Amino acid sequence: MASSIRSAQRAAIERMLDLNRDASMGGADDRAWQNPWKVLVYDAYCRDIISPLLTVGDLRKRGITLYLLLDVEREAIPDVPAIYFMQPTASNVRRLGADAASGLYESYYINFSPAVPRPLLEELATATLESDTVAHVSRVMDQYLNFASVEEDFFSLLLPQSYLRLNSPTTSDSVVEATIDAIVQGLFSAVVTLGAVPILRYKVNGGPAQMVAEQLGRRLYDQLKAHPQLFARDHAAVGFQRPLLVIAERSADFSVMLHHAWSYCALCHDLLDLRLNRVTIPDTSEGGPPRPPGGPPKVKSYDLPASDSFWATHMGEAFQTVASDVDKELNDYRAAMEAINSGSKLDTSGGEAALADSTKVLATAISQLPELQAKKQLIDAHMNIATELLSHIRARSIDSYCAIEEALMEGRSLSSQDKTTLPSLLDGGSGGGTPDDRLRLLLLLQLHPSSSVPASDVTQYEATLRAAGIDLHASAYLAQQKTMMQMTQTVRQGGADQATTSGRMFSSVMSMADKVGVGSSAMAMRSALASAAAAGMRQLLPSQRLTPITRAVTALMDNKATAAEEEAYGYLDPKLAPTAQVGGAASRSRNPYTHALCFVVGPGNYLEYQSLRQAIASTASTVALGGRRVSYGCTEICTPNEFVAQLAQLAQ
Repeated sequence: MASSIRSAQRAAIERMLDLNRDASMGGADDRAWQNPWKVLVYDAYCRDIISPLLTVGDLRKRGITLYLLLDVEREAIPDVPAIYFMQPTASNVRRLGADAASGLYESYYINFSPAVPRPLLEELATATLESDTVAHVSRVMDQYLNFASVEEDFFSLLLPQSYLRLNSPTTSDSVVEATIDAIVQGLFSAVVTLGAVPILRYKVNGGPAQMVAEQLGRRLYDQLKAHPQLFARDHAAVGFQRPLLVIAERSADFSVMLHHAWSYCALCHDLLDLRLNRVTIPDTSEGGPPRPPGGPPKVKSYDLPASDSFWATHMGEAFQTVASDVDKELNDYRAAMEAINSGSKLDTSGGEAALADSTKVLATAISQLPELQAKKQLIDAHMNIATELLSHIRARSIDSYCAIEEALMEGRSLSSQDKTTLPSLLDGGSGGGTPDDRLRLLLLLQLHPSSSVPASDVTQYEATLRAAGIDLHASAYLAQQKTMMQMTQTVRQGGADQATTSGRMFSSVMSMADKVGVGSSAMAMRSALASAAAAGMRQLLPSQRLTPITRAVTALMDNKATAAEEEAYGYLDPKLAPTAQVGGAASRSRNPYTHALCFVVGPGNYLEYQSLRQAIASTASTVALGGRRVSYGCTEICTPNEFVAQLAQLAQ
């Protein structure tokens, strides 16, 4: 399992766009000759699967000249084959049958994800028989792609409100069963895409994680007997060791979903609502058509694809590091342009030899321009994103929230500065912050009592927020969960190990490079950074705290029989019959795992993903076979405010 989950899923989608042709059937030239133009038709769910993986340019390279939603009215293009990518639902099958009956396209390559059940397949067959279009259906394929890969090792099942549906006492049994089934289908697809059958470890408490693990184990066992070829595609890349799949529950750690984090990716997600690798911010630039009176505000959207080298390098970095490096990249670009401009003049005074040399220099400069232009677009995008982040940080005192919350979660006493700042943050005065920011800080105070904050003060803060009209239902729900699961004692394990390092994180004023940039956006950024430094914004570092789920995954990857997680997490091998696994603990291999998938039954976020990456990277050098790798998945990628809203609904 050498490839990442995103690269494996992208390869599978590219095969689908190439009409599922095997490479042995012809090279790229033959494939292009066979199908030069194609139309892609997808439903909204499958659109969200493709959008983080392939750009418009990538689709065009695959011959996709038009991509359309299944639900909208479409004009007929009778001489072009169409690739359908959709969920196997009754409404989608009926729409597909209507398209075929109308003769919209020359031929139909139909891809369902997940596998289409037999009743719907029979309904499709009946519809095409009645319209006499069976001959136009070239292929019907089951794809296992019903998850979205937003980073190399980070995926989501795109199942909104799943935590609410699984934990609400008003949810019917049928809804719970349907939600569990959807999670199992998504996890099964991820396993098939990676091409290896994992060992399952799951939280043993009779909750959703155990239900998912047991159903997934049965499905893998049944599919291995019925369709062993599903896991044979990438067998050569898997190696001798099977991966580990750890299935955890969101209730293991609520704090990671509430914290104001300081890394670039976490800030983009929390403050700018990063979704499927796209950030949308207000457009304050001049020019363009004016906004009509009463119309929506002008916005700009920026994609953060896998090819974005700056995002790949800096997504886990502190904000001030990102801002400084954007400015450095901008100056490097300016220096490169100045070098081209100074050396690209033709010398006609030195004869033919000098003219030939200067012509070569000019040709080299011209060849560099496309790359520099692409680099400038990338720099401008991150410059604008960082500028927008900075405006939120300053207006809402995010650095102060982050510093105080980090101390609470690590079990450290608050500094004198934090003790002074805390009341102003919670009373809505000069401290800044939205009502949601204040509520999140209160929830973390309740989850992590501190000797620096007396219980009477917490009660007073709660009364202050209630008087301000802030909904405290989420607080009631977490108080109940804390009592039931004794979360405080679990979360604080290992906090003392990080105290010395973390104590240095929150002490100094942000220091930014004051360099002259190129263009108005660079000047605006420079001015904003200067004023931020003058205002005393703190210089923070992203959290290095090991979350409870991170600690569990690293311990299970170590595979030591004495680890506490051995008792808390059950063991299931899908290659063995259920009856053969009773009493089989003694026969398990005790070699450490080099690749694991961590899946949270419930929402996840970039902060928890970064925690896992950092923890595995720190232990990779101690493990043979080229180090360790971990993939992280969840039912949905949820912002802190969205998660608080789900908690409030549960309490109601």
